[in-house]
Amino acid sequence: MQLGISPELTRELSPQRAKALIGQLSAYVTVGKRTLIERSLNWRTRYLTVVLEDIYQSQNASATIRTCDLLGVQDLHVIEGHNTFKINKAVTQGASKWVDIFRYGPDTGEPTQTCPGALRDKGYRLAALMPGANGFTPQTLPLDDPLALLFGNEETGLSPELAGLADYTVGIPMFGFSRSYNLSVSVAIVLQSLTARLHDSSLHWRLAEEELLRLKLRWYAKSAAKGEELLRNLMANDPHAEK
Repeated sequence: MQLGISPELTRELSPQRAKALIGQLSAYVTVGKRTLIERSLNWRTRYLTVVLEDIYQSQNASATIRTCDLLGVQDLHVIEGHNTFKINKAVTQGASKWVDIFRYGPDTGEPTQTCPGALRDKGYRLAALMPGANGFTPQTLPLDDPLALLFGNEETGLSPELAGLADYTVGIPMFGFSRSYNLSVSVAIVLQSLTARLHDSSLHWRLAEEELLRLKLRWYAKSAAKGEELLRNLMANDPHAEK
C-alpha cells in the first residue's frame, strides 16, 4: 500500500498530457513552491531506495523520511511485522508529502518476501546494513546496479529472513565503545555517502523525463489547496484525456 497521492493515479499519462495538467495546476501553486519543486526534481532518484523492517520508534521512522527527502531518495519501503509504521509530523516537518512510502504488511502476504521480491523485479540489488559487518562499507559498496538498502529495527536489527536475501552485507565503520549507530543516523550516513558517489559518477541515476513529469504533476497537486481532488477532476473532465 502506498501513502498519499499514489503514482498509480498518473502512471498511464503521456508526457504531453502530464505537461498540460501541470500547466492547469500551476495557477494554484505559488511561484516560490514551483521554484523549489524544480530544484528538488533535479536531484531526485530511484537508483537508491530504503527498506525499513519492523521499526517501532516513530522518531526514527520519521527522521528517515526526512533524510530521504533531503538527499533526493524518492521511494521508501516499509515492512510491518510486529510494529505499525507511524509518522511523527513534528519530526518529518512535511517531508512525508514528497517521499513515496510503500507499506508491506500481513495483507500483502509474507512481507519479508513480498517487498524484496518486488524490488528485485524492478532491477534492484539488496544491501543489508549490519552493525559490525565485515563486508562492504558505504564507500566501497558497488553501485553498478540500483540498490535497495535494508535496515532493521532499533533493537534486533534485520530479521535473519530478510538479511539472508541480501546480495551485499554493509557495515558502517565505528571506532568507539558503542555497538551501533542510532537507526536514523545510520540511514543518513549511508545515504549521504552513496548519493555523493552517485552525483560524482557517470551513472544514470536521475529520473527519466516521463518520471519527472509525473512526479512534478503529483507535487503540484500536493502543493495546491484540495490538490488531489482538483487533479482528479481535471483528469476526469478533460475531453482530450487519454482513454
